[in-house]
Amino acid sequence: MKKTCKQVLLTFVALATIGLVGCKKDPVVDPVTPEDPGTTTETVSLAGTAWVGVYNDQYTQNGVTYPATLTWSLDFINDSVGELFLELVVGGAPQNGVNVPFTYTFDGHDGMLNAGEVGMSPIVYDSVANTITATLNVGVEGSDAGLGGVTVFYPRGENPGGGETDTTGGVTPGEITDEFPANTTWRATEETVYPAGELGELPMTLVYTLTFNNDHTGSLDITVTVLGQTADPQRVMYNWEYDSTNHRGNFIIRNVPLPFTYDEATNTITTEFNFDVSGGGTAGGQLTFTRVQSKQFTVRLGK
Repeated sequence: MKKTCKQVLLTFVALATIGLVGCKKDPVVDPVTPEDPGTTTETVSLAGTAWVGVYNDQYTQNGVTYPATLTWSLDFINDSVGELFLELVVGGAPQNGVNVPFTYTFDGHDGMLNAGEVGMSPIVYDSVANTITATLNVGVEGSDAGLGGVTVFYPRGENPGGGETDTTGGVTPGEITDEFPANTTWRATEETVYPAGELGELPMTLVYTLTFNNDHTGSLDITVTVLGQTADPQRVMYNWEYDSTNHRGNFIIRNVPLPFTYDEATNTITTEFNFDVSGGGTAGGQLTFTRVQSKQFTVRLGK
């Protein structure tokens, strides 16, 4: 039966994208003039520079998935030491910040960062994009699941974005925001039937989970249960926009806006998702989502 459940197909899986635009600042460049006056070389130093990187992740506990945003501040104090500061938001709830000293080596292009319990990571400087790439992970107390991964750092003051290493399923990140509904999770349930041929119409439960990341990306996870058998979730990624004045917004899928409304009085989101079920029939329709309460987590260093 689980194999049958997995045949649920969504009719909207193509994703919209939002481009990122930002000014660039250069790291410190030290000119070095060799003995031959006819030639000049340059060495790049990270000393005294500051960078910010954002990694969008998801954390699941007791079957509930929360959007998790890791914002790393990377400061190179001199040519060998620096500091990392992690700001973590899980399910809309800011966690206690973590400050981690590190040592590093750098040859102008590549290097190695040693952040103790957080671990060691190669660092790669892209002089064309003016970015630094590193792999940073942390754990959550009471769970074996780690958060984080390959993170792209931009000079502080620019939109850190997330770029092509962002983990939101391929949707290009947009402007970072703390405005509602960023960093929230919502859930709706639908009871319907599944047309199973000779078996007739079987009772089917669909659980819809909406997540809004803080870079205007998000996901809709649909979990199907038939006769007690639950299939793997189907996921649709989207960009989102929201007007707090009239409490209306859009999910942007295939470059097409799909409206949703927010009711402050009931703290619910209403929208309309429609999709076909393999074998015939439809599901979805108008759905009302209630907010999943966020929980407080304790960050531990290391994976």
